[in-house]
Amino acid sequence: MTLAKIKRIRFAHVSGFLVYNSNAAILIDAGHSGTTTRFTEAIREIGKSPGDVTLIVLTHTHFDHAGGAKKIKELCGALLAVHRTEAGCLSKGMTPFPRGTRWKGKVIRLFGKLFLWRMAAYPPAEADLLIDDEFDLAPYGIPGKVVHTPGHTSGSLSVLLETGEAIVGDNVLGINMKEHFPPFANDMAGVLQSWELYIRSGVQTLLPAHGGRVKIECLVNEMDHAKRKYC
Repeated sequence: MTLAKIKRIRFAHVSGFLVYNSNAAILIDAGHSGTTTRFTEAIREIGKSPGDVTLIVLTHTHFDHAGGAKKIKELCGALLAVHRTEAGCLSKGMTPFPRGTRWKGKVIRLFGKLFLWRMAAYPPAEADLLIDDEFDLAPYGIPGKVVHTPGHTSGSLSVLLETGEAIVGDNVLGINMKEHFPPFANDMAGVLQSWELYIRSGVQTLLPAHGGRVKIECLVNEMDHAKRKYC
């Protein structure tokens, strides 16, 4: 099986990822609602068509990751996968704002709950595949797996590829000159447990949904400080 390539799709302030090789393509995260055009452009840029995407995996079901899932799923005819604990939120089209881990995040969450709660809503979608602990991507032509990595949300998922790269949703922040611990997380201890899983797995490069690539050494170097600060 051919190792996969990754194409980042910039859906405004958040990224989705096309994972593909000569025989297969899957999408990780679908952005907010209204991202179908950008997805279509991206899939054509790699020489494929929407019908080549057979699987969509949501790292979690916040509006900026799951909002485009319904339309993109219909466009591709793909199966939609999510962690079992978040399937209910997906079918309702509403996932609550996560808790802030730092003072700015706490202020933003409070402001969002009071004034921007409608932003948390998105077109509801039904999951075809419910993931528990681990899900093999080989049947979809991609050497890698999806693993349960709670932290940012209870049902957060990460995609570990045999290239040594991992698509990690919002469990890691990839913005330069900032710490990599996410500013929002419902389970801060869970974030660090997921970081430990990334380290143990042999992953070399992390691809967060917000920001750029992060080397695994960054998590190793920040682990002790993060444990003291957040646990």
